Amino acid sequence: MRIFWVCLSVFLLLLSVSCVTPARVPLPEPKPVVVQPLVEIAPTPVQTPADGGKFSVSQEKYSASLKEIRDFVDTLNSIISQKKIEDWKSHLDSTYPAKYSDPVFLKQVVNDSAMLKQYEVKLKSLSDYFDWVVVPSRSKVVVDDITFLDENRVEAFTIIKNQKILLYQLKLSGKEWKISFW
Repeated sequence: MRIFWVCLSVFLLLLSVSCVTPARVPLPEPKPVVVQPLVEIAPTPVQTPADGGKFSVSQEKYSASLKEIRDFVDTLNSIISQKKIEDWKSHLDSTYPAKYSDPVFLKQVVNDSAMLKQYEVKLKSLSDYFDWVVVPSRSKVVVDDITFLDENRVEAFTIIKNQKILLYQLKLSGKEWKISFW
């Protein structure tokens, strides 16, 4: 509370000094401030199946799956925002940890991210990937659309500035969705 009063006092002092200044110089038009997340959510290139990704499902299956996936992603958001890596790992497909722990892949992730390069982040493990990429970019995402690649594989998208951005590649494992990759 003391800091608040000190800041308020300094602000009022500066305000009163600026009010007594005999000649005011017009200030330039302020530029809008753009806040960038630590890791940008960039469109991820996706390999589509040989049929061009034209797998179709009924409207009922699409709607039910979209609701399931939105609920799943809401759960993930909560886990990620609380930085519960072990809980997050329990939602990964069995092949995901090996891929996202691979030093060559992690180096490519850093090279593809201007923010990670700017902060000289070195990703060395799945835990680093979680802390530096997943937490900043996936803790508050919203699923706007899904695309079925086959009966058990779905891509979940968000829409930002009229552009579809891939959030997750998901695989149905039994009755449970898992974060996967292909």
